[in-house]
Amino acid sequence: MLSLTRLSLRNRALIALITICAAVFGVIGTSTLKQELFPPLELPQAFVTAQYEGASPEAVEREVTAPLEEALTGVESVESIQSTSSAGSSQVVVETDYGTDSDEVVRSLQRAVSQVESTLPDGVEPSVMAGGLADFPIVMLSVSSSGDVNELASDLEDVAVPELSDIEGVRSVAVTGEKPLQVEITVREDDLEDEGVSIDSLAGLLQANGVPTSPGQLQTDEGSAPVEVGSRLTSVEQIEDLVVAGADGPVAVRDVADVELTEAPITSVSRTDGADSLMLQVLKTPDGNTVEVSHGVEEALPEIQEALGDDVEFVTLFDQAPFIEQSIEDLLVEGLLGLGFAVVIILVFLLSVRATIITAISIPVSLLITLIGLWTTGYTLNMLTLAALTISIGRVVDDSIVVVEAIRRRHSLGGDKAENIRAAVGEVATAITASTLVTVAVFLPVAFVGGQTGELFRPFALTASLALLASLFVALTIVPVLAYWFLSRRGKEAKLTRAQKKQWKAERATTLAQWRKERKEAAKRPIDPENPSGRRSTGELPVVPAVGEDRTEPQEIDELAAMHQPVTRLQKTYVPVVRWTLRHPVIVLLVAVLVFAGTLAMTPLLKTELLGDTGEPMVQVTQDFEPGTDLEEASEQAREVEAVMEDVDEISSSLVSISGGGDEFSMGSSGGTSAQYIVNLEEGTDAEAVGASLQEELDEIEGAGTIEVLSASSMGAGSTIDVRLTGNDIDQLEDAAAGLGEDLADVDGVQSVTDDTVAVQPVVEVAIDHEEAAEYGLTEQSIGQIVSRAMRGQQLGQLVIDDVGRSVLLFHGDIDNVQELREFEFEATPTSTDDQAQAAPETPGMPQAPVAPQPETIQLDDVADVTEETTAPTITRVDGLRSVTVSVTPSGDDLGLVGANVQEAVDAHDLPDSVQADLGGATEEMNDAFLQMGIAMLVAILLVFVIMVATFRSLIQPFILLVSIPFAATGSIGLLLLTDTPLGLTALIGLLMLIGVVVTNAIVLIDLINQFRDRGVDLRTAIVQGARLRYRPILMTAAATIFALIPMGMGLTGGGLFVSQSLAIVVIGGLVSSTILTLILVPVLYSLVEGVKERREEKRQIRDMTRDRAAATVPAGTAGDDATAGDAATAGDVATGTDAGRADGAVSPESDREAPGPERKPEH
Repeated sequence: MLSLTRLSLRNRALIALITICAAVFGVIGTSTLKQELFPPLELPQAFVTAQYEGASPEAVEREVTAPLEEALTGVESVESIQSTSSAGSSQVVVETDYGTDSDEVVRSLQRAVSQVESTLPDGVEPSVMAGGLADFPIVMLSVSSSGDVNELASDLEDVAVPELSDIEGVRSVAVTGEKPLQVEITVREDDLEDEGVSIDSLAGLLQANGVPTSPGQLQTDEGSAPVEVGSRLTSVEQIEDLVVAGADGPVAVRDVADVELTEAPITSVSRTDGADSLMLQVLKTPDGNTVEVSHGVEEALPEIQEALGDDVEFVTLFDQAPFIEQSIEDLLVEGLLGLGFAVVIILVFLLSVRATIITAISIPVSLLITLIGLWTTGYTLNMLTLAALTISIGRVVDDSIVVVEAIRRRHSLGGDKAENIRAAVGEVATAITASTLVTVAVFLPVAFVGGQTGELFRPFALTASLALLASLFVALTIVPVLAYWFLSRRGKEAKLTRAQKKQWKAERATTLAQWRKERKEAAKRPIDPENPSGRRSTGELPVVPAVGEDRTEPQEIDELAAMHQPVTRLQKTYVPVVRWTLRHPVIVLLVAVLVFAGTLAMTPLLKTELLGDTGEPMVQVTQDFEPGTDLEEASEQAREVEAVMEDVDEISSSLVSISGGGDEFSMGSSGGTSAQYIVNLEEGTDAEAVGASLQEELDEIEGAGTIEVLSASSMGAGSTIDVRLTGNDIDQLEDAAAGLGEDLADVDGVQSVTDDTVAVQPVVEVAIDHEEAAEYGLTEQSIGQIVSRAMRGQQLGQLVIDDVGRSVLLFHGDIDNVQELREFEFEATPTSTDDQAQAAPETPGMPQAPVAPQPETIQLDDVADVTEETTAPTITRVDGLRSVTVSVTPSGDDLGLVGANVQEAVDAHDLPDSVQADLGGATEEMNDAFLQMGIAMLVAILLVFVIMVATFRSLIQPFILLVSIPFAATGSIGLLLLTDTPLGLTALIGLLMLIGVVVTNAIVLIDLINQFRDRGVDLRTAIVQGARLRYRPILMTAAATIFALIPMGMGLTGGGLFVSQSLAIVVIGGLVSSTILTLILVPVLYSLVEGVKERREEKRQIRDMTRDRAAATVPAGTAGDDATAGDAATAGDVATGTDAGRADGAVSPESDREAPGPERKPEH
């Protein structure tokens, strides 16, 4: 890494150009980055839906859902299958692994569905689609006017939809809430009978006309021309003019039926602030820019408004862009505040404007390089990537602080500036490189975290890693060049007190005298043949002269020079502490054990959650009506909820959508009639408080179903704890759910308990008597078609009126209740039998010919048994088994505690052997995410250990750092408890960061201690002097990071709190405790570990020397006596640990490595 610095100093103009280019391209990249609320997230789900008109939930399950499940089970990559069968509808949700190609999944599912499609009932056509965040609208507009809703819908289709669809990035625009028209042909039974027209012939007439055919082409004078037979029907009058064969001749349709254009039965109701309205939903393409699309819609609305008239009013119900822009702006403000705080802290410590500017420049340059990386890799600027950039502000300055501090300290000794810079960077290059790689390495496991956690936080980890690597590059290249330009040409002697000057002069004189003596002795020796530069080798480590003294060999400057510098005021408060801790290691370790025990004791007190609320000023309300409630009745009950909302001052607008088939704003269908409310709040409103108050008021409404207020958005995470009961016996499941629900209602922290079996809906079952039906040639299918024609009409095709397709339905009969259904009359022709056949008059020589049976009028109860039953509105299956879900809504923000209480209650409840209970919902998601993050932390620690072994070339010293990691959690947990902040995913990301941050400062400290010991300094002196010299940079980096994160931790602007606040709190608390343990505990641990190694090495050397001396001893002779005496003297020196040469700091490296003193050796 030092070569980068040398290259930069030799090519300063090139470095300046690179810096300018980074700034320019960084600004360009930032301006072109797409802005999103969250990273693009492909949900690992696909949906298979099918409509089976008129079928009960049991029939749908038996004839549609079960065959689909069986076919989909064999598809590769399918993890689980959950299905919901409701009246007339089947939905199968297929879950796959995150990261699976959704297009390939859809193709595989379509192939599987096509294999069983022929076995499904007639008219059932399954459709397959994938789900993702891109499938949800980014803009929702309410449109209303005083005119006809259908005319308004038509105008929107003609004007608004094409205009909005032309906006770049828009995938589709949908108009919902209109009341569609249809053509109804209602047969007059008496006229049909008088004219002798059958209903089947009338239906065939309508199906056979109005459908042009193209039999081929003919040659004309002008060339080949297609032949088209027939023409489309475009008006009601054309249908009335159609002619059908009757008993006495042709009969017009108008003579036997009434034809009219009327409103189709409504399937949903949409209102805005209590008034009927339409809704425009705008969806963007996967690579579209949400903010730009939103702005495009906003710019297009005035022109659309002008085209439609002043009577038309647009109200924005939902728009992601303002919230995205506000969140980004808030995080930017907090980032800039943090940057300012960090710069002030650096200035306070360095007391140099120039050095502060050099250090501060590294922050924007590093961030701009990071933004270039995001731009080139295709990532977006969203809440998570921006939070990573903001969090990184405090960390990217660390490397530059260490480099600048080392350069200033070196430069204060005097000498050539360039040489000082190179020597200073060389001193810390290994340390800052290792510390940066360690911090980056802790993010590496996030790349392999699965599920939603990995998908969301992978961009966060990449952004932070890019920022850290950029900061290392800046510290090794740009910072040295800036230091060369902006620092004074010669170092200045520090301002000292009178006592310090006296002490300094004495040390200076001693050092200079020793240095001059060594140079004179070296001059008398011959040139070292191994030294091509011609320098004379002293064979000993050169001693650095005092401040200001000229030197002929500036490249030999080493850390020992700093040991002769006076102790500063800041260091005076720390050095005595270090010396005391080294003298009392047992007390320090005992305190550390107590702190660790306290940390373990605090951990259970933490609240836990998955992801906090995004803070968007919006809540959602769901209203599930009692089974059997029709839309008209549901609409009236919904007005009671709307009336409550009108009296809430914090609510700015609300939209309700009532549907008989579920929620149009989300995938899935509950099967029963329900209402979904989107409630927009005034800016600055506490959504949680408003939601709680609104829930209390809505609970007082009686007879309006189940009403629940939900958080507007929590990154896709569920808000309820679900207990899923599975088995084959539905009665046992329902009984188990009822009993378990009673137990869970008494659990602490539970607000409410619901399950999907509490209500049933009436169903009219028509059981066909197959024997009786066969006498009339009828089957279940034919009877079903006859009844369907009377109840909802027979679909005959479409009539194009004013370029809009209108359904054409044929109605025969009128059924309003069960009794009318039983007595419903229709014609059926008996099959030919001997009793029924009538013989024609006999003709001589001719056989008697039977006469064909004549149609008879029968009632439905002649061939079927019509009964009233009750059934569940929906039937849910999980992986082929019947399933009932008991949902628990927590009352507080401690999801983990409530989940544990619920699990305990489930375990204590006595369930039948055939019923299996599994905890799901928000608790399952949280537990899975926490487990994966725990594994990621263990992998991160392993990576840190590997890097430390490579850095220190020792297996022992890295353990000193690993022991210190748990103590970083002390401050984090303490601050989380102090601020009442739950431990969630973002807080775990902060703990993951701390693994790297904790060892960063320790690396810088231990690296310098090792350098001192490599140069012959004894263990204790090396520890004290290393800690003293690293005290200021460690405090500076920690303080700069802490103050940079304070605006985020306090949530000064309120933007992005769900990501940034808990993360900042964790890092701030962890930095406080880790900095203390780095400065106190690490020196003690280092002293104990290295001390043991030294003593062990000394004992080994004594044993070896004693063994050698015994082997070399002769029985008699002077030579033997002399050898023995010499060996004994050497052994005595080793045993006492004396080293005269090391005492004055001038011990030869060669002799130091050979001597059995306290020299630190790399451990292999």
